[in-house]
Amino acid sequence: MENLEVFTKYAKGQQVVEVVTQDCVIYTRVSTKEQADGNMSLETQLKACNLYAAKAGYTIMASFGGTYESAASDERKEFKRMIEFCKRKKRGSMQIIVYSLERFSRTGDNAIWLSRQLRDLGIQIVSVTQPIDTKNPAGVLQQNILFLFSQYDNDLRRQKTIEGMKEHLEAGIWACRAPLGYDHVTVNSEKRIVVNEKGRLLRKAFLWKANEDITLVEIVKRLETHGLKIKHNRLSAILTNPFYCGLLSHSLLEGKVTEGKHEKLVSKEIFLRANAEKEKIPHGYKA
Repeated sequence: MENLEVFTKYAKGQQVVEVVTQDCVIYTRVSTKEQADGNMSLETQLKACNLYAAKAGYTIMASFGGTYESAASDERKEFKRMIEFCKRKKRGSMQIIVYSLERFSRTGDNAIWLSRQLRDLGIQIVSVTQPIDTKNPAGVLQQNILFLFSQYDNDLRRQKTIEGMKEHLEAGIWACRAPLGYDHVTVNSEKRIVVNEKGRLLRKAFLWKANEDITLVEIVKRLETHGLKIKHNRLSAILTNPFYCGLLSHSLLEGKVTEGKHEKLVSKEIFLRANAEKEKIPHGYKA
């Protein structure tokens, strides 16, 4: 007997019926606002992804991203919205089309884990510039390697950034956002950090605390009458921040402080007096 159909009722498992759909979503992303105008702009990514989908005959169900979100974290609003959409809307299979895998994620192990979860749901990540067939083990390995290289590249950039920030701090240059009371300005192509109107009001707060030894509650009330509303905890952080007396303090300096090149709000003497450090002021010291 050559016809085995009569025996199928004794077979184990379920018959595999391959469901092929043409559905896809597009995800575009840049890491920073400045990159939005670069060679890998959002417009460039979207155009390439749309062209790829058209050639493959896919139906674009939605587009996500279109903004700047760091790929170093998967806690991205547009990214999470796209993942949830795919899980909710998939019909047999779904394609997530990205310009390159680093646009999807730079989190290495986390990206590998997430891509595995998506594949188990029939959702494939497709890179326009890195065509890989992840329906076989070799393709999955290639994609995982690219995810790991993206993580490696991201770690190298972060290390260089940290080293550069530390060098700037040691040279007295504040490379971060200036605290309340300061503005970043450019004068004759030179970047400076200068005291603004709010800073001049905060100077009064230091003087009140140093000369009158009044409470933070009273200082907050006085500042409000001058047009500056500020909470007690923030004022407390300001009064204890040595930035305002011309010094730089940062975790990268490993417990040290350095002389900053920015404009001082108050002298070191006033800062110490405002923080009840009178006994620590050297005799005859002037700042």
